[in-house]
Amino acid sequence: MMLTLVSYGRKYVDADAVVVSDTIYYSADRMNVNNVQNASYYRLLMKQGNGINREDVFKDYYMNGQLRAEGGYSFVDLSNDENTKFNGDVTTYYPNGQKKWHGKFVNGKLNGYLVVKLRDGGVAAAEFANGKSKYDYFTVTRPDGTVEKHRIGELKSLL
Repeated sequence: MMLTLVSYGRKYVDADAVVVSDTIYYSADRMNVNNVQNASYYRLLMKQGNGINREDVFKDYYMNGQLRAEGGYSFVDLSNDENTKFNGDVTTYYPNGQKKWHGKFVNGKLNGYLVVKLRDGGVAAAEFANGKSKYDYFTVTRPDGTVEKHRIGELKSLL
């Protein structure tokens, strides 16, 4: 768990990643829109690294230019972002720039710890294998150090 929390602050898309496609605009319901005025966020698809280390990465931005998400992908659905498959480390951010959650994906499925930084300063964590929670609960560590268990079904409401 400590390794996950320590690596949580790292940026996953290098500053020198090369943009490989046009900007993709999505609405709040994650559907593609052609009009910037109807968009809630936009995505840039990039490549980073060389040779065997070359990987497909993305950066999403809120319409004000603030970073919304970044990480790797194996498939991007241009019309419905619900179908996009992340691959590798993915981090999302609140509109104020603070980190929201971090997880590692293998071909669209969570593998390892999903760590969510809560607005109250607490941290939620759940462990996944092949896209399924390893336990029927996740833990929340509050700023005062207390730890709570919650049903895994409640996790989605934090994302």
